[in-house]
Amino acid sequence: MKTDWIYQFDSTEDGTVDWQYRPSIGEKIYHAHWMINKKDILIRTKLADAPKKRVLQELFESFAEENQSVRDHNNKKARERRAKKS
Repeated sequence: MKTDWIYQFDSTEDGTVDWQYRPSIGEKIYHAHWMINKKDILIRTKLADAPKKRVLQELFESFAEENQSVRDHNNKKARERRAKKS
């Protein structure tokens, strides 16, 4: 499992920031239907607490479309399961 890749994110207020996934996510990174949480992201660039929280929130919001896609997929599968039981 390789989680030590470092990515870059262009923050609107704090410039380019390096980040990576936390090693604790294990194999989830390879799952097709995985929702990214704030706790899964590790900011590598040295920032004060307030800018770090702001960058983390902005980065997390950039994953909103992917997370919504996963929610939609999971809801669709749940509806199919419930319809099959009826």
